Amino acid sequence: MDKKELVNKISYLVSKKNRDQAYSIIRKFEKNNNYEMICVSAQGFINVYHYRDALKILEKIKKEYSKNAEFCARYAIALFHSEKEDVSLQWFKKAKEKGLEDLSEISNDFFSKSIDDWIKKAKFWGPIRVEENSYKED
Repeated sequence: MDKKELVNKISYLVSKKNRDQAYSIIRKFEKNNNYEMICVSAQGFINVYHYRDALKILEKIKKEYSKNAEFCARYAIALFHSEKEDVSLQWFKKAKEKGLEDLSEISNDFFSKSIDDWIKKAKFWGPIRVEENSYKED
């Protein structure tokens, strides 16, 4: 199964509320320490707006795979849409530092394809989120 097929299959399973089947596929990659395919699998969750689930998947491989530009971008997108815009900025910047400019391969049709656009969004929304969180704490 190639990457595109994997993303489509995971997206389909999650959208049909068959998460157990999606996680079963991911566990096979985990057994083989196939970080690339685990990372790609998280894209399936991102595509159907299950950002917190994508974060959980990516958190498991963050230590071993965070040097990968696509990981950084996927992680940043999942953070951004999980109300962690302030944290997402550093990950978008890491993705850019690693040479990722165009997100066409890892972004669905409704998201910007430019890493620079995402950095601008994170710079704008990050401080707002920090302020909002401080009000919640008070």
